[in-house]
Amino acid sequence: MKTKPVIIIVVAAVILVCGFLFIRSKYLTKPEKGEITRFLNAFNVQIQAGNIDSASVYFEADQKSARLVKALLKVLTNKTNTGGKESPIFKVSLNTEDATVKFINPELATTNIIATFDHKALTAEKATLVFTIHKTGSHQYKISKVNATDFVKGYVAFQNKVINKTIPEKDIYAPITLAAFKTAEKLKTRYDTVLWFEHMDGKTYYYVSKSPLEKETYWGVDNKDGKVPTHQMALLNPELKEIIPPEYDLIHNIGRTVDGLIEVEKGSKRGLFDLTGKLVVPVDYDQLYPLNDEENLALLKKQDDYFYLKKDLTVSEKLIDFKIADVLPKIKLYGSSAKLSDKSSKNIMEYNSRERTSSILIPPSYLTDWQITSKLIDFQNPLRKGVKSMDEGDGEGSLSLAITFSGTKQPGDNWFESAFYSIADDYLGGRSGLYTTKEVLLVDKKQNRLLGFNASAYMGDGEGGGALSGSCNENSLRALNDSLFEFKTTSQFYQSLLDTTETLDEGPYYYYLQIKDGKLAPVYQKGQRIFPTQYVKLDDSYLQNCYVLSRYTKNQSNSRTVDHATPAILQLMKNEIYASYQYKFKNQRWNDIFVNHFDRYDKGNLANVDDSLTVIDKYNINFINNKLNAQKANTLAAK
Repeated sequence: MKTKPVIIIVVAAVILVCGFLFIRSKYLTKPEKGEITRFLNAFNVQIQAGNIDSASVYFEADQKSARLVKALLKVLTNKTNTGGKESPIFKVSLNTEDATVKFINPELATTNIIATFDHKALTAEKATLVFTIHKTGSHQYKISKVNATDFVKGYVAFQNKVINKTIPEKDIYAPITLAAFKTAEKLKTRYDTVLWFEHMDGKTYYYVSKSPLEKETYWGVDNKDGKVPTHQMALLNPELKEIIPPEYDLIHNIGRTVDGLIEVEKGSKRGLFDLTGKLVVPVDYDQLYPLNDEENLALLKKQDDYFYLKKDLTVSEKLIDFKIADVLPKIKLYGSSAKLSDKSSKNIMEYNSRERTSSILIPPSYLTDWQITSKLIDFQNPLRKGVKSMDEGDGEGSLSLAITFSGTKQPGDNWFESAFYSIADDYLGGRSGLYTTKEVLLVDKKQNRLLGFNASAYMGDGEGGGALSGSCNENSLRALNDSLFEFKTTSQFYQSLLDTTETLDEGPYYYYLQIKDGKLAPVYQKGQRIFPTQYVKLDDSYLQNCYVLSRYTKNQSNSRTVDHATPAILQLMKNEIYASYQYKFKNQRWNDIFVNHFDRYDKGNLANVDDSLTVIDKYNINFINNKLNAQKANTLAAK
C-alpha cells in the first residue's frame, strides 16, 4: 500500500484535475457558450449552498485529484481558508453568469470566472479563476482543469489586508518588529528603499538601498535584456551607521556564510565584511567556500587560483598545486545533509512589509552556485504571531528545506566524480505542498572546479512533486565526452498506461548536460518526452532500471517495484515517440493518455508521421518492437 504524494491544499498554482481518461465521440458538436454558462451557474448554485459533494460531480476528477477538488471546494464554499485548516476571515463569491468563454476545439473551452473577496472593513477585491470545460456528451460538461494562480495570489493578499485592518498591531507583530517599522519610516528620508531588517541579540540591523527596489520580490536576477542589474545596497547597524557602504547588489544574512562575517556580492564577485565595517575579503573573488577546518575559515577562488581565509582573518598567498578535490570533505555541506528553517538561523531577517509575513534566508553564494538553493528563501516568521494559522503550520514561506546527501560516485577513468543531493521544500502559502528536486555536483578534476545542476523530481503534467517513495533511488552521471554528460535520476511521472487501472509512478529521467560558460546546463530544457528516445539510440542499459507502478481499484491502490521496463512501459515508450509528432492513434485510449502532452489539445490529429521521424526515432521504434516481440514470444512459450 502506498499513499501518493499530493499537493496539500488547493492553492497550487495550476491544478491538473485529471488525465482526461474519457472516450471522446467524434460526433460531438462544438460546445455552446450559453450551455457552458448554464453549466457554470448550476455549479455555482451548489457552491452558494455549501454542497461540496454535489459540486464535486461537476469535476472530471480521478482518484489522484479528488482531494485537490475537495480542497478547492472548501475554499469556494467558505468552509476553510487556503491553508485548509482555519475558517476563512472573509467571504468568497463567484460570478459565473458573466464568465468569459474561449473555445479551444470542439470539445474544450476555457472560462474566466471572477471571484470577489468581501469583508465589511475593506473595499471588495476581485481575482480570476480559470476552468477548462470538457464536453463529454450531448449537452453534458465537466470541469477538467483548474488554473488558480491569480485566485490564490488575490486570496492571500486580501487575507493579509483583513488581518492588518482588523487585528491590533500589537497582536500581530513582535515589539522588536514594530520598532523596526518605525525606524524604517525615518530611514526613508536617507534611502530610496528600506528592504529588510535583521534581528540579532535583541538588536536590529537595516538593509537599505540608494536605488528604488521592489520589496516583495528578489530583484538580484537577470533582467529582460539578460544583464545582471546593479544596486546600491548598504547595511546599517543598530545605531543606524553604515557598516557596509551602499555599493552592493546583495548583502547576505549576518554570519550565514562565515560566522561573524557578512558576505556581499557585486556583479559576479563576492567578498566579506565584519560587523565593525572592515572589508575582510576584497569583493573580487568568484567563489567563497566556508570550511570545517582548524586553521582556515574559508576557501577563496579567483579565476583559476585558490586562497585560504585564515582564522586570523588574513588571506593566504596563492595556493600552489592546489586540487579542489582534496579539500572537498572540509567544505560545509559537501557530503552531508542539512535541514534549513526559521529555527536553523541564529538571527531572524524580516521584510519591511506588513503584507509579506515570512522571514528571509539568503544562503551562502556557493550553494546558489551549486544550484542547491535559490538566492533567497522564505521561511515562516516566528515574530509574526497574529495569524493564528501560522502556529498550526500554515502561512507564507516554507516550513523547511531538507537537503539530503545521496552519495558520491567516481567512474573508472577517475577524471571526475559526482555527488548527489535530494532537496525537499515543504512549502506553504500560495503553492502549498512538498516539492522535491534532485541535484548533481560535478567535481571536474581536469579544470579543478565544481559545477552543479538542479532538476525537478516531478516530470508529470501540471502542479506536483511530493516526496519520492524511496523504492527507487537511482542517480548516476556519465561523461559522454569531455563536455557532455548524461545525468540519470529517479523522478516522478504519474503517467497513465494502456491499462486504465495502472500508472507509471516513478522511474529514471535522463538529462543531457553540457559545460557552457563555466556552468553545467541542459542541452535542452525539460524534455517533452519522459523517455530519452529523442536524443540517444537505446540499448539494454536504458531498460534495466527501477520503476514504481501502481494499480488502482475502487477502494485502494497497490504499488510494485520492477527492475526493468515492462511491456506496458515499452508500449508507452514507443507511442510517446509518435505522440510527440501529433499522431492520431487508432486506439482512442492512447489519444487520451497523451492529450495533455505535446500541445495535443487541437493538433493531435495526423494520420501518418513517418516523414517526421528522425533516424534515432526509427532506430528506437525498431528496438522497442523487437523487445516487445521477444517478450510476447517468451510469454507464449511459457504458456
